Amino acid sequence: MAVFLAVLAFAGCMAVWNRIPGPGVVRHIGHAGMILLCQVTALALVGLLINNARGFYGTWSEVSADFLGTSFDDGGGQESSVGGAGGGHHRSGLVGPGPLTQKHFKTDQGRKSLEARFTGPASHVTGRAVIYLPPGYKRDSRASYPVVQLFGGTPGEPTTWYGDLNVGNQIDQLINARKVKPFILVSASINVAGGKPNECTDIPGQTPVATWLTKDVRDFMYQNFRVKTDAASWATMGYSEGAYCAVKFPLQHPNLYRTGVGIAGTYESTDPVIRHNAKLLKANAPYELLPKAPAVRLLLATGGRDPEAPPSEIDKFMGHVRPPTAVTKYTTKIGEHGTVVWRNMLPFILGWLNKQVS
Repeated sequence: MAVFLAVLAFAGCMAVWNRIPGPGVVRHIGHAGMILLCQVTALALVGLLINNARGFYGTWSEVSADFLGTSFDDGGGQESSVGGAGGGHHRSGLVGPGPLTQKHFKTDQGRKSLEARFTGPASHVTGRAVIYLPPGYKRDSRASYPVVQLFGGTPGEPTTWYGDLNVGNQIDQLINARKVKPFILVSASINVAGGKPNECTDIPGQTPVATWLTKDVRDFMYQNFRVKTDAASWATMGYSEGAYCAVKFPLQHPNLYRTGVGIAGTYESTDPVIRHNAKLLKANAPYELLPKAPAVRLLLATGGRDPEAPPSEIDKFMGHVRPPTAVTKYTTKIGEHGTVVWRNMLPFILGWLNKQVS
């Protein structure tokens, strides 16, 4: 239809170009209007072709929700689980010991976030960390909090979680409504290896992305905020490329994270360096880590019509799960590969995390 309209607009302009009656001013206005019409239909055609190729939007309701920053009817979600075993309750760890290492934070009241830039002493990576603090954090100096570590996509920035996905305002509303417990959120740069995340892996001779994320970012949080330090109080959550990292880290480091959420991700390694290094692949790829069957809980979510991360990817992953590893699948009936879809999922996901994280 878009192709037809674009061709029709061009053909119509050519047919009436020299047939506009009236004085010169009227003809010039008519010509300008026809040029504008051709440009608008051409741009619409290009936009639709890009959307069809990348699957950003599946319905007009997704488009309007994205531009208005609202939710849309995704047809409801379906949930299923495999694996798992009674893990019991885990004792909360100590609060981060300090001392403060970051003196200044950039505050964004509208997005409910604090931002800092620092250099990790272990990785020597310089990156950004964007933090959400729950209501009451400043009022009660004795309270300590669990943490959800967030991972973005590629290309992408840590602020996307607080902008397009609006996670700060969403969790703030849920906490105030007492639907979830207070969490601290931290989203750090992942594309620190020449603009890419290297699948959140320490590849020899390259930027140690995993050290930055699992050592430096955690230590930064320990030193600057009242966070609990035990694995049961730390969870991961990532979308698109970041979903790979969010699923990988609990499987790889159950001593650091007991819970992970992957949104619209795929979980097979595609990095050629990692794939051609058997040792790296075995130590880092989620499918290679699954046979170890650590006692962690994962939630894998995606839109029902996501062309890049279809529900079948989750089914394939769940077919390799062995207890006590537990995996829950959550899919919507509609929804493609875009932040408007993932933003719509967050109330369910945050509710699920509320049940898992101590």
